[in-house]
Amino acid sequence: MKKILVLAVTAALSNGVIASDWLNINDLPSNTEYPEWLNTPYVQNDSVTRSTSDLYVNLKDWINQQNLYKVKPTKIYIFADTLEVDENFNLVMNNQNIVIFARRVVGAGVPTFVLGQQGAAASVTVIAQKMETPFNVLAFTPEGTVTADTIDTKESQGTSIILSKEHYVKQQLSSELAANIQLAKQQFSDIANRSFDMATSLYDTQPATSLAILNWLEVSMRNAGKTVSEDPLLTDLYLQTVAFKQFTDLSSRSDNFVPYLDRSLYQEKYKAYLQAMIAFEQKRELVSDRNSRIEDKIENTRLALANIDDVLESQDSIVKQSEQNIAKLLDSVTAVEAQYKTQELTALSARSDYLYGVEVWKTQQQLNAALAIFKAIAEIGGAVSGVFTGNLSGINDVTEQLAKTPEALDKAKNLVTNVKNVTGIIDSITKTVAGIASLTNEVKSTIKQQRISETMDSFDFAVPSLNESNLAWDLMLTEVRSNLRYADSLGIKGARVYLLEMEKQVLLGKAINASQLNLVQEQAKLVDLLLTRKVTLNQKDRLTSLIASASEDSAVQKRIEQELSRVSLHFKRPMFVALSNYVAAYEYWALKDSDVKPSLGKSYLEYQFDLAAIENEYVNALNRFQPAPQDFNIDNFVIDDAKQIEALFKTGEFNFNVPLEQSQFCAFDRVRLDKIRVFIEGENLPYGKQFNLSISNGGNYYDRFRQEEFKFSANPITRAFYYRLDDAVNNQVSIITDGSLSDKFAYAYFEPTPFTNWNVTLNNFDSTDTSNNQYLNSVERLRVEFSGNGIPNGRSCSN
Repeated sequence: MKKILVLAVTAALSNGVIASDWLNINDLPSNTEYPEWLNTPYVQNDSVTRSTSDLYVNLKDWINQQNLYKVKPTKIYIFADTLEVDENFNLVMNNQNIVIFARRVVGAGVPTFVLGQQGAAASVTVIAQKMETPFNVLAFTPEGTVTADTIDTKESQGTSIILSKEHYVKQQLSSELAANIQLAKQQFSDIANRSFDMATSLYDTQPATSLAILNWLEVSMRNAGKTVSEDPLLTDLYLQTVAFKQFTDLSSRSDNFVPYLDRSLYQEKYKAYLQAMIAFEQKRELVSDRNSRIEDKIENTRLALANIDDVLESQDSIVKQSEQNIAKLLDSVTAVEAQYKTQELTALSARSDYLYGVEVWKTQQQLNAALAIFKAIAEIGGAVSGVFTGNLSGINDVTEQLAKTPEALDKAKNLVTNVKNVTGIIDSITKTVAGIASLTNEVKSTIKQQRISETMDSFDFAVPSLNESNLAWDLMLTEVRSNLRYADSLGIKGARVYLLEMEKQVLLGKAINASQLNLVQEQAKLVDLLLTRKVTLNQKDRLTSLIASASEDSAVQKRIEQELSRVSLHFKRPMFVALSNYVAAYEYWALKDSDVKPSLGKSYLEYQFDLAAIENEYVNALNRFQPAPQDFNIDNFVIDDAKQIEALFKTGEFNFNVPLEQSQFCAFDRVRLDKIRVFIEGENLPYGKQFNLSISNGGNYYDRFRQEEFKFSANPITRAFYYRLDDAVNNQVSIITDGSLSDKFAYAYFEPTPFTNWNVTLNNFDSTDTSNNQYLNSVERLRVEFSGNGIPNGRSCSN
């Protein structure tokens, strides 16, 4: 890697425009680090061809350098990431074909290509993702007619204009670009490699630009046909691009995701992998050293190959851990969806009471707009729920219902907009979950470029972040809350209870999306690991064959260095994942940001410093907890809401939420639970009855420390709590299985906060014969006990 100096902008112009001009035109810092080879453009010139491939090309300057106003090569190929046209110019083309391929065409200048002025055939093809200004084409036919036309990206990202005698053809290219790319395979291969190496170099500091390049590169290579599929090097580059693209795009979608590992486990796994990577990196540095003898370079390449095996072996444990995480996350999504369905039934019951209240109120009032809005709100829960199963018609029904009263539609436009945003979020996440699952299955079964291309074709990565998802739900709830509180103020019975149940349903809806985003994030990591592992094995085979001819061929030596550099990038990705997981876990544990910064651009010495920092941060966080955390036991959290008790009787389940402002926890900050119990109480419950309860949550947690609030997502947890009722009057029980982890395993598991949405399921509820559940008619209240630790905050609290 080389640091670019500002003065270098003016250097080496004879070799083409160097990469620092690309940084300038893309508004990137001049000290950005990137591989040194990117400074030299690819050039292929002969008697019939003029071509170049570079990150940045100034079109008019390049045409002047090639003297194309006088020299008339048959084939002209210009491949670039960014093509600049900064002034107007004309280029007469006779018996010539020009192909321009770029991600961006920028600048205010407009070129004009003049075809057939001397009765000759010619063609212009432009393939670009974005053009700031169009290109002009003037086509002269032998009959004397002149056709003026333009090329832009309004209708497609590729256009060809062909003139042959009197025949003029303008063709919008489909996504299949193979025919045009096949004409310039070497140029395409070069720009693909340049773009990938620059994208990976930029990711740490400029993730948005990095991802934009990767998106363009992946689509271009996917549509390049045999140019990629029949070239092993480009096939591997495509797999690397897919891996890195989905890794960078999806691995950050679930903000504040907390994995289930403790500090010591992070340290041990990280240390073992780091040691294997260091051995490889030391050999790679010697190979890249300009002062090393060629014999030493070859020997260190052989030694590096042996280290590749060691690193791949270390990766196996990371792959297995990722697969286990995915299995748990799939279970979590299913569990939260079940909780949502249970809450939906409770909300439907409350909805019935609310609609009855609306009907009663309707006979006494003439507020047609309010009436229409109140009725529409009753349908929102079902409309949102339908999207989870792929049914988007519900929200349209709500809109149509409001449209019958124009005044209502106008007053409820924010409500409609916010509900549509939520349903859009749900639909986007659901499709991405299906798409990444398909990609994961494809990668696990067989890694074939064509099959993976087809899978990538079937979905995009337009998935919201967790913050965007939560915000959409919150904005919708704000509108629902405002209208239902207004309904309650008007005396509409059932509005308050319906609002409470809708709030719980929204919390669970947010939890489903959070769980899905967690799943997408973990699957993206696994896909990346498996694809890069496959490519690394291919690279190892290529390096083995390259060594044989390295002593005589300097080009082969450069290939070896490039292959080793790509392998190094592969090895850093698991380090990035490990550090990202550690940072998330640390921030949940310490309620402060970690000083460790995950990066793909660090040296192995910097990774060693990170390892030392993990231990130091743990000690520093402990010193921050003043006073020290103390144990607590809270046994007076009582639920006596009739709807919740009714839900237990009808379904064997109920949900409850513990907000941050819950009075029982007022005196504590940084609250963590090690035990939760739920007791079903009522004086007439049968003596000796055993209650087998499953207590779980949705995985969205809140906490506080020193007046600052925090929000996290993690895998939902489930605890079993079994007890026998010995005395219903005095609430005496015998506990069979407590709602806590065994001390033997507690060190490795995640400690939840109480501030989340909880679900309680009665496992021995008889869903086939409801007569066996009649004893639940005697339930008077539900009491929850929390045990754990928290930091006393000195507040004056009253329950």
